[in-house]
Formats: sequence, structure tokens, C-alpha cells
Amino acid sequence: MQIESLANPCLGNRTYVITEGSTALVVDPPRDIDRIEAVAERHDARIELVAETHRHADYVSGGLELSRRHRATYVVPPGDPDPRFGFTPATEGVTYAAGGLALRALATPGHTPHHVALVIEAANGPVAVCTGGALLNGSVGRTDLYGSAQTVELAHAQWRSVRRLVDELPPDTLLLPTHGFGSFCSADVAGETASATLAEECLVNPALLTPEQDFVDALIAGYGPIPRHYGRLPLHNAIGPTPVVLDPPKPLEPKDLIALAAAGHWLVDVRDRVAFAGQHLAGSINIEASGPLVAYLPWILPAGAGVVLLGSDSEVATAQRQLVQVGIDRPLGMMLGSPDQWSGGDRERLRSYSVRRFADLAEERQRAEPIVLDVRSEQEYQAGHVVGARHFALPDLAEIVDSDRRSGVPPSARGIWVYCGGGFRAAVAASLLNAREAGVVLVNQPFDTAVRLGITTLT
Repeated sequence: MQIESLANPCLGNRTYVITEGSTALVVDPPRDIDRIEAVAERHDARIELVAETHRHADYVSGGLELSRRHRATYVVPPGDPDPRFGFTPATEGVTYAAGGLALRALATPGHTPHHVALVIEAANGPVAVCTGGALLNGSVGRTDLYGSAQTVELAHAQWRSVRRLVDELPPDTLLLPTHGFGSFCSADVAGETASATLAEECLVNPALLTPEQDFVDALIAGYGPIPRHYGRLPLHNAIGPTPVVLDPPKPLEPKDLIALAAAGHWLVDVRDRVAFAGQHLAGSINIEASGPLVAYLPWILPAGAGVVLLGSDSEVATAQRQLVQVGIDRPLGMMLGSPDQWSGGDRERLRSYSVRRFADLAEERQRAEPIVLDVRSEQEYQAGHVVGARHFALPDLAEIVDSDRRSGVPPSARGIWVYCGGGFRAAVAASLLNAREAGVVLVNQPFDTAVRLGITTLT
């Protein structure tokens, strides 16, 4: 038996492909199933069983298409929202076998009411457990995705579910979570380790070290906002996602960009943040293809707005592969090349802004009183921030500067110094402000640098 994990770093998730001989099982597959098929082909194995731990809110599953293409059994937990396609229910205690491989379902409600863990069984007992959003590396899945009325009840269920896993399975069972690694489905920052055993997890996970009520109180107090698109994706997965199409978007001309932007659609420049700051098309938004584009774009994109991709061929292809993960299947179009080409040679349509360091900000503070904007989460801001910084989490800032709402602070001619934890969110924020004709300065350094410089404080 071999267990191979496929990372989806833009979402902070992992998929597991289990092979033995000519048989393959897949747990929590992403939308772009070609990566999974490549693993099965490399092992010369046929995909015979596809399984889900729960109805995913952060991505569109490729499970239905994968099972249909390979005529595999599709094991899915029933429950709200109920799947509207043929499937095999994931039922407590039932074992689902294919070839010499088997998965046993254990009910582990908490992250969702219908959540199951899937135990990978061998002839001599459990080998590993795919825990989905139940037990993560150093954390658990958040329990507020089904509304405030169920949040506390599900938090208690989460505590009991993770205890059940360590009580009923051998301590050397491998822990294989789907979420974590940066996922917004994690209640806290989950670790990068992908091979910890349940015994090792017992030494570090608060859910396994804290009394139930204390754990529940701390868990629900730490939740951040729920990404806006999480409300639609469970239903999308329940209805049954259509096969993914990764053909290149329609090529556009400069005049097309003008018309689409005027209609309220977003021109998303997926190049590197420094290149964008150096020169970009007026009104475009910078969300790097090399970062978690798909975690933020569907969250901050105005309702009804389409997406046009600007960048190199490889950057646009990377961005498109990310977008299908959240059901944005067909961008309105693309333009490859450079800002000069996108502007049609009209220099009046080009913009730029400065990229600086925290040391530059410290020097600027000696000369003047710059406007400093922190676009990290509320939890990050409360843990420490640059002295005097104003706080608007990136999704909140996007709401404020949305030109359709016209409710934001008027653009400032002064330089607004924007920072975050590593630079990605600050780059998005700087481009949003610049699109409103605000003067901005992007601080392109990790926040830890500001801490070392001594320009931060606690609230």
C-alpha cells in the first residue's frame, strides 16, 4: 500500500490517493482531477473508489466527475445540503472495499454536522485516517460554517469527535487531514506536518489537551470572518459540479478591456506584486497567481462581476487552474503580454506606485506622520501591529473601496503605507486603493521585520 498526498497550496488543502497493486482510492479530490489521474497512471492503478469526508465549503470537489469518468464507487456523507446525484452513503461503521484496499467510515461531526473520518484499513488493522476537517495538525476545523445557531453545539461535537479518533484507533495511525496548511476552514493555524501519528497529535493539539468547555470557549472566540463564497460552494457540491474545462480564456483587445471594466468587471493582473507596482493598467487589481489567489478573489469580487486575467501565458494558466477550484470556470477573457500592450499604447492609462521596506517606513515616521494601513485579520492585528496603524482586514477594505457602493473614505493624495503578514494581501489592498486613485506605498516585507525594528505594539 502507498499513500500519496496532493497539495493544493492556494487553498491550504490536501487530497489523498491510496494505491495497492492495480487499485486506487481517492479521498477529497480537488476540481482539477488530471493531477489525480496522473498519480493513478504512474502506479498503473485503476481508480475504483472516490470518497468525501464532508460537503466542502472552500472548494468545488472533483469527486463526481472523477467517479463518473472511471466508473468508480462514489462514497459521500448524506446530510444538509443533500447530494442531488447518485452516490453511496458514507455510513457510520460501514467499510467500503475495492481490490485489497478498504475505507471504514467513522462519524465525526463538528466541522459539519454530517462529517465522517475515513479509516484506511489493512489486513492487520488501521494504517491511517483521513480526517477531513475534524482533527488537523495542531488544530481542528471551524464549526461556524452552518450558522451561529449550530456553532456551539458543533464545537462540542468536534471535541468529542477528535477524542473518539484517538480513543478508538491505534496510536501509530497516520493522521491525514484535508484542511489546514493555511486553509480558512481551520479554526486556528494548522501545522505543515502531513505525516504525524495520532499519538504525536495527542502531545500538541489543544482539542486533545483541554477540557471540553474550555476548548469550546476558546475555539468559538477565535473565529474570523467566513469567506463570502463559502455560502454557495456546499450547494454547488451537492448539486453536482460539471466537468472542469481548462482551455485558455478568450483573447481580448485593449478596447475590450475598457468596455468590460466600464461594465463593472474586474481586470485582474496576476503578475508579481513588484512588477505590478512598477507599471500596470489603471483600474486593474493585482492578485498574484503565485499566491493564494483563489482564497481571496472570490471573497472580495463584487457580486455579479466577471474576471479578466492579465499576465503571462503561464501566470494566466496558473490563475485559471486556481479559479476552477471555486467554480469560476470561464473568465471573461485574457490579455497576455505587458501593460503597454494592454493600454493600446495609451500612456495615460498606465499607473505605478512605490514598493518600500519597513525600515523605510520607520524613517518616514521620523519626518512626517504617514497614513499606515494594516490589512491583516483582526486576530493578527490584535496580536501586534505597527504603532498608529489603522486596521481594515482585506475583505473589509474591498467592501469599502468597491466603486459601486461609493461608501469608502475619499482617495488620499498622500501616500498610504500598506502592509500585511507577508506582502500578498498588502499588494491586493494597494492595488484596490490605487484603482480609486489613492496614493499608495506597498510595504513588501514580512511583518516579523517590523517587530525586529521595534515599530510595533500590542493593543
